[in-house]
Amino acid sequence: MDFMERARRGMVTSEADEDIGDFLDAMERAHGLCERFNVPCTPWSERKAILEELFGQSLDDRTMVNPTFRCDIGTNISIGSNVHINFDCVILDSAEVEIGDNVLIGPKVCIVTPSHKFPPVMRRDIATVARKVVIGDDVWIGAGALILPGVTVGDGVIVGAGAVVTKDVPAGETYAGVPARSIEEI
Repeated sequence: MDFMERARRGMVTSEADEDIGDFLDAMERAHGLCERFNVPCTPWSERKAILEELFGQSLDDRTMVNPTFRCDIGTNISIGSNVHINFDCVILDSAEVEIGDNVLIGPKVCIVTPSHKFPPVMRRDIATVARKVVIGDDVWIGAGALILPGVTVGDGVIVGAGAVVTKDVPAGETYAGVPARSIEEI
C-alpha cells in the first residue's frame, strides 16, 4: 500500500517513509494549481477549469469558489452541486473531504484532515494520522470556522463564525463556540 493510500486510510505516515515522494509530488501539483487559481483577474471560466483539474471532477454551473483557495492534494476533495466557498479557504486534505450539495462555506474557513497527536520524537518526522471529514447537504459554515480531523457535519447544520468543531455535529443543529457545542436559536 502506497503513502497516499495509507494517509487516506488513517494510518500513520511521516517524512521518514521511503515512499513520501508520491505525497510530495501530489502536494507540488496541488500547490501549483492553487497558485494558478489565485492569480488576480483570472476569469471564472479559467478558474473553474483549474479547480476541475485540481479536484479531478466536474463542477456544476452553480458552484463558486473565491480566491484565495489552498489545499494539499486536491483529488481527495469531492464537492457536490451548488457549493459556495468564500475567500481564503484552506482544506488540508491528506484524507478525503466530502462536501455535500447546497453548502455555504464562509471566508477564512479551514478544514483539516491531518493530526499530529504524537510524542515529540515522532513529530520531528512530521508523523501524521489523517481522518476523513464529511460536510453534509445544506450546511452553512460561518466565517473563520475550523473543522478538525474525523468530523462529520450533518445535513442542514449551521456552524457559527469562529467555531472550532472537534466532534460530529448531528443533522439540523446549530453549533458555535470553542470548542463548538449546540446552541439554542434565539
